[in-house]
Amino acid sequence: MPTTILTPAENRFLQLTYPALADPALTQLVPQLRDHPTVKTNSDWLTTRAKQVVTASRVDWLVQGSLAWKLLARLPYAVNPSEQRSQWHHCALCHLPVRYEYHVVLRSDGREIVVGSECVKKFMSDEMQYLMTITTEQNFHAVAQYDALAAHYPQVPEILWVADALPDLPAAHHAQRRWVKRGTRSTVTGYLEHRTTVLPERQLSPYLQGYADLQAKDQAAHAAIVDRREQRVVQERTAAERAQQAAWQAAASAQTTAEQQLRQSAPYRAWVTAVATVIVRREPLAAFKAAVATVTPPKAVSRLVNGYQLGVMANEFAHQGRIRAERLQIVPRYLVADLDRESQRLAAQRQRDWDDDVFNAAVGFDLPLAERQARLTQLRRGWEGRQLSADLVAELATLRARLTQERTLPATWPPALC
Repeated sequence: MPTTILTPAENRFLQLTYPALADPALTQLVPQLRDHPTVKTNSDWLTTRAKQVVTASRVDWLVQGSLAWKLLARLPYAVNPSEQRSQWHHCALCHLPVRYEYHVVLRSDGREIVVGSECVKKFMSDEMQYLMTITTEQNFHAVAQYDALAAHYPQVPEILWVADALPDLPAAHHAQRRWVKRGTRSTVTGYLEHRTTVLPERQLSPYLQGYADLQAKDQAAHAAIVDRREQRVVQERTAAERAQQAAWQAAASAQTTAEQQLRQSAPYRAWVTAVATVIVRREPLAAFKAAVATVTPPKAVSRLVNGYQLGVMANEFAHQGRIRAERLQIVPRYLVADLDRESQRLAAQRQRDWDDDVFNAAVGFDLPLAERQARLTQLRRGWEGRQLSADLVAELATLRARLTQERTLPATWPPALC
């Protein structure tokens, strides 16, 4: 049985809110949302990829969207004096007539809409619902007073509504954090319940000072975490370098005169380069063996390694980007090390060349769209290109136009490609 992904009210809410979210995936989807009020799992007008994006991002869009709106200070709510439903305004989200109107405004551009008492609860933030209660029950001017307070003390909304404002605060200080939040909320509530132009500076002072202390502790804890992480990276890199150096030293000390002569010979180096060139293509095993069979090894090498063992090393490089061949103890370690080093060098060179080709195809030349698509399709045939999805390759074809329009890169692109 099909499941509803987006209700009509949620759909309308996202259409009204998407300019403030600046999410390319949502922006691209909005034209289709305008034509289809309800989104279900069996909606054939949506691609499979789009359904996955909506399903994965729906909650985040609604939560972030709720933070984009605030009650209108000069007219937070109004009650229609007419008893006739035909005289009532319609809710901007559910389109039903409402007598109790809540006037909200989009923070980013000042757009004003009217929503009913039920929709304002479903789609608006905790901050707005808090102000709505005080405004309707005690003080009509509470929103204007809250705006004045937040402008003077911008840390107050952060204390009250941002749950992860102090992400690295040590557990020993969580009790102090709760004390700050309770005291701040109590003080702000008391200030908003009565019409006044005097800010509660004296009452808020101890809690704001306490929050400043917590911010300092959080920053110190974060710095310590970053420092430990950097130290760990340095230690791991140093250990890896030492291990690699030790491996090279062990390999060098174990070499006989014959091995040294072999490794220094031009036929051996040419063979290593030829085999590594085939390895970095990351082709299927059958294709790899066929290509390697055309490379004639020096007589000394043919006694050291066979096609099966080279296939094992090629498979390891294809999956791990390196060659250790720990299962092939019979193969000389220097030969494994030489193939690993040359394969990594050639792979890095291939990747750089491919990156340059992709940049030139997508951005570097003033090509028509069809020719860009043709070049990008050709570049996708290699191993490097197969790491990108077909959708992403299609987006690359329009990259030059996107950059000309000063649009940002899609957030879904791989960091290395960006």
